[in-house]
Amino acid sequence: MKMSLECPGCFIKQTIRSGRLFGYSRDLLWELVKDCGRFLADISPEVSPPQNAVALYEMISLRIGKEDPFDELKKESTRQALAIYSELKAKIQASSEPLDAAIRYAACGNVIDYGVSSEFDLMKEVSQALKIDFFRYEYEKFTKRLKNADWILYLGDNCGETVFDRLLIEELGRPVIYVVRGGPIINDVTEQDAIDAGLDKVAKIVSSGCKAPGIVFDWCSEEFKMLYNTAPLVISKGQGNFETLSDEKREIFFLFKIKCQVVSQFVGAPLHSMFFGTVDGI
Repeated sequence: MKMSLECPGCFIKQTIRSGRLFGYSRDLLWELVKDCGRFLADISPEVSPPQNAVALYEMISLRIGKEDPFDELKKESTRQALAIYSELKAKIQASSEPLDAAIRYAACGNVIDYGVSSEFDLMKEVSQALKIDFFRYEYEKFTKRLKNADWILYLGDNCGETVFDRLLIEELGRPVIYVVRGGPIINDVTEQDAIDAGLDKVAKIVSSGCKAPGIVFDWCSEEFKMLYNTAPLVISKGQGNFETLSDEKREIFFLFKIKCQVVSQFVGAPLHSMFFGTVDGI
């Protein structure tokens, strides 16, 4: 997906939201907005929003004076998710279709996204997870591919959500390589964040080498590109990964909540709906 005319306005909103999260005064918020204006003057409309977001969040980090300003929010999201891990694990195991239940919980975890909103109700999402009607739910297609896959490449997204990914990985019954970001950006998962969520117990953790909140192949490591090109099955979590990979030719199972109007229009699905499947026919 390339930039839409709606994206610059969203970047301004993200800038203001970030400043407010860190307690900025009105005057400092205005300085951030001015910084964002200078950033917008140089963005490329020919690349994806997550690729442009790297420079935006580098600007925000510089202004705040901290390489990983979302660090405490990431840790708190992981703590909250771990607090309900055992409860959700029990519900999955008690389900008549544990893999289906785990997919649904993994999808609801995608609500934890400070790039889109700082206001979300995780417990409400969790309580409704097993009853949600997905816009696209290619479960049978996925299970057929899973039977023939001897390992899986799983592209991670946000902290806290990582715990829900862990629940799904534990039901896949295959070796998994879990891909994290190449550096801190927003509340996206890095290697240490993944370890904090216990993902090292159920998967091999590998960095994409790319700091973007998505997968930008020009910035990815050769190791990641080799894994991507040889993986029998790829699961891609989150909207940012979808935005950067939606034009890919290989089959990818995307699992995410549609959280912006641009993606909603691209997919042809209602805002806030859930998606699990490939982009065939979009």
